[in-house]
This record gives sequence, structure tokens and C-alpha cells, in this order.
Amino acid sequence: MCSLYYKDVLDYWGQWDKDYQIFALSNEEWRNVAIICKFLKVLYDVTCVFSSSNYPMANLYFRGVWKVHKVSLDTVKGPHSFLTLMVKKMQTKFNKYWAEYSLILSCAAILDPRYKLNYVQYYFTTIYGIHASNFVETILSNLRHLLDEYAKKSKSTSSSLAENSNVSDKDPFDSSLYQHNVNSADFGGDFDESDDYKRYLNESSTKSEKSQLDIYLEEPELELNSQIDVLDY
Repeated sequence: MCSLYYKDVLDYWGQWDKDYQIFALSNEEWRNVAIICKFLKVLYDVTCVFSSSNYPMANLYFRGVWKVHKVSLDTVKGPHSFLTLMVKKMQTKFNKYWAEYSLILSCAAILDPRYKLNYVQYYFTTIYGIHASNFVETILSNLRHLLDEYAKKSKSTSSSLAENSNVSDKDPFDSSLYQHNVNSADFGGDFDESDDYKRYLNESSTKSEKSQLDIYLEEPELELNSQIDVLDY
């Protein structure tokens, strides 16, 4: 980058200093230097964003990692053949990372109310084209599975807490007082209202065909914070 800034000075120096002339770059070499710097600047900027954040977030990582992925793909497919070999070697390592972490990074981006599904769909389309929908569907499937697992675990925890609460509540009761309360109240037989109420809550929760994830995804995205958009270069 510094050499590009002083390009005119270095060219002028090469015309007058014979010792420097052997190091002077041709116009084509200067063009290649500019192309390399443009490519490496993307990696530099993304690295600065990640390293400068005191509290790095997964949704921020998704955008930066995508940027590196997209630039590397464009470079390999582009007209600058002198970069192809170097970038392909970089892609070998990057693709291994992308295969392991693209799913979790995508889920984190979708759960960011500023981005949601449209955000991830757009970026995957720029990488995979018409095949992007397959990757997005895999992400949604995993998100729904994660939500179901959370719901089951949450329900199990609630049931366990309720059982412990019932046990602790019964211990200090005076049996004679409990029998008096039951006899003095006419509930119309052996009807257990607590069980019926739980059944009502379970039925009510299953009436809605849309999951909380679907409802969340249908809500409009929040307005992007300009201070977060540091990767727009």
C-alpha cells in the first residue's frame, strides 16, 4: 500500500538513479501490485474488525467470513491469472473452516433481528447461485430442530420444578386440616382442576400452526445500525 502511494516518486527516481533501475517496476507490475493490495485489503479489514471488537459476536463474524469467501471466489474466476494459484491454496484452508462453521454462523445471523433470513439468503445466493435455497433450507431445518430441543428441555425443567414444588408443599400440611378443607368445598366429584388447566394450556399452545421461529422470521427486520456496518468496503 505504501509503495502504491509513492508510485510516481519511485518511477521518477528510477529514471535518474541507475542503481535503483534494476528494482524499478514496469507498468504491468504496478498494476499487479494494485490488484494484490486490493485483494489483501479485504482480509486486512476483516481481521481488524474481528480483533478490534472487545465483544466479538457471531453475527458479525458471518458477514466478515462471507466477504472473504466471496472475494476469493471472484478472484479465482476473474481475469487475474497470476493470483489464481495463491488464492486456491488459501481456499483449501478456508473451505475447511467454512464447512465447519458456516451453519452456526448463519443461525446466529438469522437470530439477529436486524438481519434475519433475507440477509442470509442474499449472501448465500451470491456464493451458491440457484443452489443457495438448499443450504438455506438446511439452516432453517437445524434452527427448528434446535428450537424443538429447547422447548422439550424447557418443558422437562418446568415439570421437574413443579413436582419438587408439590412435594415440598405437601410435607408441612396438617392432614386433618387438609381433610377438613376438602370436605367443606363441593367440587362436584373427583374433578382435578389443576390437571385440566395444564391440559388446556398444552392444547392452546399447539393450536397455532406457526412456531415462534416462523413468527420471528415473518416480523420486519430492525433498521441497521450504521456503526455496525463496518464491512461495507
